[in-house]
Amino acid sequence: MASIVGDPVETGMQNQADSAYPTLAVAEMGWLAIVLVYVSTVASMAMVGVAAALTIDLGAAMHVPRHEVGLALSMFSLPSALGAVFCGGLVDRWGARRIMIGSAVLGAIAALVVVLGGGFAMLTLALAVAGIGFTGISVAAPALLVSATTGHRQVRAMSLWSTYAPTGFAVGLLLAAPFAGTGHWQPAFLAYGALMLILALASFRLPAVRTAGAMPWREQLGSFAGVFREAGIVRLACAVSVPSALSYGTSLIAPAYLAEVHGTSLAASATVVAAVKGVAMIVCGLVTGAMLTRRFDRRLLFVMLALLGVAAQFIVFWPGSGFVGATVGLFGWLVAFSGMGAVAMAQLSQVLRDPSQSGAASGLVGQAISVLSFLAPSIYFGMSGWSGFVLLAGLGLLLATLALPVKRRAAIAV
Repeated sequence: MASIVGDPVETGMQNQADSAYPTLAVAEMGWLAIVLVYVSTVASMAMVGVAAALTIDLGAAMHVPRHEVGLALSMFSLPSALGAVFCGGLVDRWGARRIMIGSAVLGAIAALVVVLGGGFAMLTLALAVAGIGFTGISVAAPALLVSATTGHRQVRAMSLWSTYAPTGFAVGLLLAAPFAGTGHWQPAFLAYGALMLILALASFRLPAVRTAGAMPWREQLGSFAGVFREAGIVRLACAVSVPSALSYGTSLIAPAYLAEVHGTSLAASATVVAAVKGVAMIVCGLVTGAMLTRRFDRRLLFVMLALLGVAAQFIVFWPGSGFVGATVGLFGWLVAFSGMGAVAMAQLSQVLRDPSQSGAASGLVGQAISVLSFLAPSIYFGMSGWSGFVLLAGLGLLLATLALPVKRRAAIAV
């Protein structure tokens, strides 16, 4: 079987990869490994897409209003909101591969809890468990990519990875769409659980990379606290998390909103939303990554994408757009969001003063995303009227643009 690690950049250290004392990256990751990291992160996010597409079915089966199921989705973001930075420290200490394998198993367990539990309390618990798994994967993945890739490959890999959230939500919608409105919601969660088990097994093929030495816990806690004092990392967390929360909120309400406003079925709306997301995210992530490897003004690109995002949000939510127009607007929004995420996440390696803090830094970014995403369901489900959604997006994208840290550097080495 072909290796997914790639060309070695250091020799004589591979046998130390699983030792008690972690080492830095021992090999340049190949694209097969990068794709596996991306797919694992996408799949970890898909749980919330499955639940969102089945809110009506779940509400009917569990005898709760649909909006309560929507609010229960906040539990998915709670673990990251509370402990993503701590999880980043675990990545630095134990290694990204171990965290990703264990987190994928948690995702499979969460799906089983939903199916066997059958009640609203068990659904809420399962979403929290899936959120723990998502936290581990979403924090470990960028730390692994930063540690085991360099130059143009790193920029392209981070650009692709930054599209995981909408793509993952879309995968969840596609898994659930055939069962939406049928009352038979269990197979969608079983399919999700099977996918996570397969990815857990596949993740054993990832390189055993460490981003830091096994420091004592007191020093490790100091490393956690240290990232909060790094202005560049804090600003990066803001620039990434605000558009992510806006995209998450838009994803939660878009299928039902478009179905209600434009008179389509929920299953058809969810399928269209998912298809648009999948195409827009992957294509835009790759294209933006290619642009970032060249001397293109990153702040200017971010501003242009933010303006596109505001215009796209208007088209999505304005009732006069029609279903086709709203679909085009959604594509534009996803292109904007994907591009902004790619530009911002490409800055991660540049704002790090100490490469050994890559796990804690990605944890802070993940925690910021999750804190705002935890609030997003309550905000979006509590709003009515298209103008409020557009105003919220405009203010959020302005804040993200002002926060983006961009360092002037020479061309990236290959």
